[in-house]
Amino acid sequence: MNIVFYRPFSDIWFKNPTRRILSRQKLPNKYSGLFDYLSENGSASISTALWFRPGILGLVDLLKDSLRLILWALLNRINLFKVRLIFTSKQLHKADAVFLMHYGCFTHESTAVAEQGRLLAQRLSGFSILKIVHMTHFAYNPRLGSENLRILSPDLLIAENDLKRNSPFFNKYFGNVSGDFQLLPYVAAPRFQRKVDFRARSNKLGVTGSITYKMKATEFFDFYGHNELQPMRRKIYGRQNELSNFVDSFIYDLDESRRVQEVCGSEAKGHDSSEARALVQQRNYYNADIVEFFNSYRMFAVPEEVCDLPGISFIEGMACGAAYFGLDNPMYRDIGMVPGVHYVAYDGTLEHLLERVAYYQQHADELEQIAEQGYQIAHTTLSSTSVYSKFLASLERMLPRP
Repeated sequence: MNIVFYRPFSDIWFKNPTRRILSRQKLPNKYSGLFDYLSENGSASISTALWFRPGILGLVDLLKDSLRLILWALLNRINLFKVRLIFTSKQLHKADAVFLMHYGCFTHESTAVAEQGRLLAQRLSGFSILKIVHMTHFAYNPRLGSENLRILSPDLLIAENDLKRNSPFFNKYFGNVSGDFQLLPYVAAPRFQRKVDFRARSNKLGVTGSITYKMKATEFFDFYGHNELQPMRRKIYGRQNELSNFVDSFIYDLDESRRVQEVCGSEAKGHDSSEARALVQQRNYYNADIVEFFNSYRMFAVPEEVCDLPGISFIEGMACGAAYFGLDNPMYRDIGMVPGVHYVAYDGTLEHLLERVAYYQQHADELEQIAEQGYQIAHTTLSSTSVYSKFLASLERMLPRP
């Protein structure tokens, strides 16, 4: 099977962008495991923007995009003997499927960028290949994003939760978008391993995750009554000092960092030290040894997005042998995680989360059993081989038979 990843070099989803590599900045690549699995199986291609301006300017654009694609592949050590390069839309006709990220292709926090997704949707709508869209960050500009998807008419939508079944927000804005919906769980990279004995770890709840930028779309505020994508992360971040008997916070506020840099960029040089501190905090967060972090705690949390999506680190912490604290939600039940067996469930309030932490601080035996069950499911049912082999098989079944 030949699956074309559309312009993978333009964002951080699959591998680090070239500019990040050259500046020696590490960023998490949520879907590198999926890309690597399909690459190793000879099922992956990578593409340029495919469409360019007419005439000589278009040839220049094609050359630039092609060089960016090749440089990105080389810097990320992608095996170009196994991964095909797709430079023009004509080559796309020979593929079986095209894989697109909803955020960046059809929506964005910037309304102007989101509106540009309409042209791509129109161009791809006429292709008879399988069109797959990953719904990461679907809550940004949902009205524009859903309009673009209706034009595209995708065959398959995927996310870490079956949003069509389990998300009221998704169904309000994306309910009439075509295509099936498939749950594709996060998997932990091989480096996430248990290295420290459970009893030797801290008896607090280690909490991690980034607080992303404030939501600007009126649809989001009208639905939820606030503009926070991860409200529980915000609560813990704001009260971390008073919660120190129960919680160690390793939460990074991206929105705060952006505000500092914007102020420093528009005002006098006296603010340079504030901007420098913000950049240092950003580097410290992304360069931290997250495997060591998870191995330092018996229990951990990565508070979910309010729009019914988990954080990737929930599976990473479980793979390191820590007990996960999360919502009692179908996003976990649907992948085989049972509350009280594979993870500790709470009702979504900070008060109940702290009650759960206080209880398990006094019941280490029960907590260790939950951590062990979570560890086992992370390395079996939710392993990369198990998850991605099933996903690839499901795609192959969707192809028309000769």
